[in-house]
Amino acid sequence: MSRFAITLDVDWAPDFMIDAAAEALLVREVKATWFVTHASPAVQRLRERPDLFELGMHPNFLAGSSHGATPAEVVAHCAALVPEARAVRTHCLLQSTPLHDELLRGSAVEVDVSLLLPHARDVAPVVQWSPAGRLLRIPYVWQDNMEMYSPEPQWEMAPLLDAPGLRVFDFHPVHVWLNSRDIEPYERLKAQGPLAEATEQGAARFRNSSYGAMTAFLDLADRLAADGGGARIRDLT
Repeated sequence: MSRFAITLDVDWAPDFMIDAAAEALLVREVKATWFVTHASPAVQRLRERPDLFELGMHPNFLAGSSHGATPAEVVAHCAALVPEARAVRTHCLLQSTPLHDELLRGSAVEVDVSLLLPHARDVAPVVQWSPAGRLLRIPYVWQDNMEMYSPEPQWEMAPLLDAPGLRVFDFHPVHVWLNSRDIEPYERLKAQGPLAEATEQGAARFRNSSYGAMTAFLDLADRLAADGGGARIRDLT
């Protein structure tokens, strides 16, 4: 079993961005887990490739969430959106033991992937017991948008893959498509209007032509393609 996994937080990205990231994985036959925020034709296309792709929940528990006004409403909305989801990563990594209980009681979730430990070594799953039952927690070691704030960002994947333990990585289709290496172009794109309504032509001027999230994504996908294709979160459990 592979100890390497690509995950992606959909985060309301337009379909052309989701499709671009998916196609890069499909042509390499690399597995991934997609944490879903909304329904769309591109998300349905991901669902049609269970041999490579797993769909998880990406609930937004923040104030003003389009997923619901209460934790129970958010969980119900996301469970209806992705009823097959067994894994969750919360939007903005919001965590609490009551939220874990709500997820366990209101959905089929069994695995949480909301704990970011940047560049950590010897990572392994841990079991967390609570009033609602058993939750397997799998930390992850790299996230594209958080890497942008590092004074020494790591866009080349080999050193991270060489470390021992599970190596779970997180990307966002929007940052992969933009090849983001700092957050400012993304913020300027969002200022144009809702991200889900962005067009390929309108977003193109915000793309980075140097190294960044896309080069890291393709680097990692190439390396996993040469090493068996990587794993989905369910494969790590």
